[in-house]
Amino acid sequence: MNTFEGRKIDVSSPLTEYPTPQFKRDSYLCLNGPWDFYLGKSAPQKYEEKIIVPYAVETALSGVNKKVDANDTMYYHRTFSLPEGFRKRRVLLHFEAVDQIADVYLNDIHIAHHEGGYLPFTVDCLELRPGENDLRVEVKDDTASELFPRGKQSPRPGGIWYTPTSGIWGSVWLESVPDQVIQNLVIEPDFDAKSVKISAKFEGKMMTSEVAVSFAGKLIAKGVLDENLSVVLPLPRFLPWTPEKPYLYDVSVTINEDKVTSYFGMRKFSMMEVDGHQVFALNNAPLFLSGVLDQGYFPESGLTPPSDKAMVDDILAMKEMGFNCLRKHIKIEPMRWYYHCDRLGMIVIQDMINGGAKYKNLLIMTAPFINYHLDDTKTYQKLGRSSAMSRKYFERDLAMSVERLRNCVSIGIWTLFNEGWGQFDAVRLTERLRELDSTRLIDSTSGWFDQGCGDFASRHVYFKKFKPKPVTGRILALSEFGGYSLRIKDHVYSKRNFGYTRVNNEAALMKKMEKLYREQIMPAKTAGLSIAIYTQLSDVEEETNGLLTYDRKVTKVKTIWMKRLNEELIHK
Repeated sequence: MNTFEGRKIDVSSPLTEYPTPQFKRDSYLCLNGPWDFYLGKSAPQKYEEKIIVPYAVETALSGVNKKVDANDTMYYHRTFSLPEGFRKRRVLLHFEAVDQIADVYLNDIHIAHHEGGYLPFTVDCLELRPGENDLRVEVKDDTASELFPRGKQSPRPGGIWYTPTSGIWGSVWLESVPDQVIQNLVIEPDFDAKSVKISAKFEGKMMTSEVAVSFAGKLIAKGVLDENLSVVLPLPRFLPWTPEKPYLYDVSVTINEDKVTSYFGMRKFSMMEVDGHQVFALNNAPLFLSGVLDQGYFPESGLTPPSDKAMVDDILAMKEMGFNCLRKHIKIEPMRWYYHCDRLGMIVIQDMINGGAKYKNLLIMTAPFINYHLDDTKTYQKLGRSSAMSRKYFERDLAMSVERLRNCVSIGIWTLFNEGWGQFDAVRLTERLRELDSTRLIDSTSGWFDQGCGDFASRHVYFKKFKPKPVTGRILALSEFGGYSLRIKDHVYSKRNFGYTRVNNEAALMKKMEKLYREQIMPAKTAGLSIAIYTQLSDVEEETNGLLTYDRKVTKVKTIWMKRLNEELIHK
């Protein structure tokens, strides 16, 4: 089963676009493509097959398509030579995502160890030699481990749990840099003050600096960094970023010999009171968010988009249907996905990645039907967080996720926990997240076990009628609903069929959806409903409740019909 994009992939050089538009240098050497590969319990005498990086071992596009056992090791190998004139002084090796425990060797010298499957890491290649270099990566992945984030991956996939992602599943590349480098940028638009603050983290002593902001190729502001490596630049006549007009400003930051480019949008996410209810606001004006749950899985490549265009196509398909929001569900996407949301104008609700021990189905699955409260400071075991190390790793990844995604213009809301999956200490962690980023709103507990914290009373409603209840001091959000299942012959992944209500054809699906939106969602706006997230963008494995089929070849509802429904919901 393949998408149209999956069939077009040049496996000799897949996903070659620059991986991080939010932090870009003019030096780039892509290492995606065929690598030597061996899957086994001990190091190979020889490599028996090839794998296409960056597609996970379990996927068809990887060329391997094998299950990985917790006791297996994935051995990756390739050689490379630097092009003439590429090397300045230092060379950095970047891994966008490797699941789960990775060790990197350059010319038989161990140069890096990394744990966790959703965040990047960078290695300084001190052991480079002239001519050909030998690169090895050894990876282990225990999907059931309670220590590391796993998202929707399961060693026993079925229903709402999916095939694991093991090994390298994000782009790998090299860049050449000076001796002293810019390590990070923080860009903070201040909508009300009509200015932008740009801060840098620099490895070394700053001698000279320049910060320039331009729009459509024209310089509009410039300055130098102060002793704290920050500068505030006034933008008195800025163009605001909105889903309809997603204006972006270009930034360049130069410190000594190192130069990095990025971009930002002038926008503000907040809550405001309207008719006695707190509602979501963009740029100091109320905005109803109508979106879909977007899990970012593809049949031939799992968590890795088969191509850059595949990401764009998903976003545009939802924009054409009139949605202004995507809830990025239990996944951190490649940075290019956020770049496309930024430039195309799609607000993002970003979930943190869940983990912990196996969840108790009786507890999780009965929560939608009974009013059952759990104090998540006293129920670590019930919610899969009895391990102190597991809790520590989650907090570590929370901070790293915010740092990774901070400059993404489109992200307006963080989701801390979903449906109790590994939930713990939500009140404390909401405050911690607020300390890390005060510019966005927080959905602390999307789904079942609300602890009364965060900016949202966030509900999931399936099987029964949505009846909005009065909310004081927070925004009422329907963060999951719908999930109507339509199985399209010749466009399904499995003989099994998962969904919340089944229909037999497009007309029946549209009729049920229209009834749902008109009789439950639209009337709830008078009770303060401010966000509605339909399940979901596409089918995923056994789930057949997408607006698109898993292979993206069939749109199950008429696009213009959905757009009109959304326009009525958002603007009336």
